[in-house]
Amino acid sequence: MRGDFNGWRVLAAESTTAGELVDASPRLDLLARGAKPVIAVLRLNGSRPPPSADRIAQRVEKVVEAWRAAGVSVSGIEIDHDCATARLDAYADLLASLRTHLPAGLKLSITALPTWIGVPVLARVLAQVDASVLQVHAITAPRMGAGESGLFDPAQAQRWIDAYAGAAHQPFRVALPAYGLRVGFGDDGAAITVEGEMPRAIEAEHARELRADPVAVSELLQALARAHPASFAGIVWFRLPSEDDRRAWSIATLHAVIAGTELKSDFGVRTQAAIDGAADIVLANRGTLDASPPAVIEVAGKECAAADALDGFRVEKSAAGWRFFSTTDAILRAGHERRIGWARCTSIDRDSVNEHP
Repeated sequence: MRGDFNGWRVLAAESTTAGELVDASPRLDLLARGAKPVIAVLRLNGSRPPPSADRIAQRVEKVVEAWRAAGVSVSGIEIDHDCATARLDAYADLLASLRTHLPAGLKLSITALPTWIGVPVLARVLAQVDASVLQVHAITAPRMGAGESGLFDPAQAQRWIDAYAGAAHQPFRVALPAYGLRVGFGDDGAAITVEGEMPRAIEAEHARELRADPVAVSELLQALARAHPASFAGIVWFRLPSEDDRRAWSIATLHAVIAGTELKSDFGVRTQAAIDGAADIVLANRGTLDASPPAVIEVAGKECAAADALDGFRVEKSAAGWRFFSTTDAILRAGHERRIGWARCTSIDRDSVNEHP
């Protein structure tokens, strides 16, 4: 998987609502071992005025010194600041001042929002940096019943990219999503809470999963390859897969999207001996596409006396054995499997997965 990437963008510090810069704790040993260029990212709180250029420069100097001492090949600094359009002039001043304080040879880049497109001062902002990253995901606040457009809309993303290419004369990359969110909505349909990488309780009457569809992202990626916009330099993926991040795409899916290979789920069932003569029912996704489980999973057996389903499924007796019904919109990632319940039969003749409307 590491071969798919030319380098890494890694969070180094972020500012609080009080304006304090708090260090992140990346695994410098892994970054050093990877021997690829690393861009240290400073995330500045968009709801508050950013720290001064002097304070940012002081933190940058410490980060670069510490990371390089650990063997990390730091090639640049990126400022991730969701600046309000009305404050872009002040942001340009900040970047101009920061640039004069950076260590020699260190590139400066920023993330950019589609809301800045068409604003005259954008040219002044981009003139202060060596490169930029246009974010085209999680721009619009999601609303209940509005599909996935609150996270990623490929048609809108293409329009933003085309418009930004006309304004960006320096190299720019596009940040594409490789993740999902669980969003809680109020009675008015507005989002009130979000669960992402880290589990958190969603106290809302209405909640659902929003996902960046790998097929839609792949189609946009192929369109960019066919009609290469001016100054377009590549893709930044947010965020990389990890085993403890259940809403990030799987490694198999991200690799397939990058490689342009077929995206397809492939579900299968196996049984695993459990206690008291029962058999655990294990559902596996052996394909390349993260997807929701089949609506119905049929397990046929002889003299079936009992069964139970785990969270996200329910079970009913059938003429052939047992039927497990999916009751969740959670994704089973490609290359992963999960127990969905257990059954006690004298023998299980065959396992099959059937999807029903």
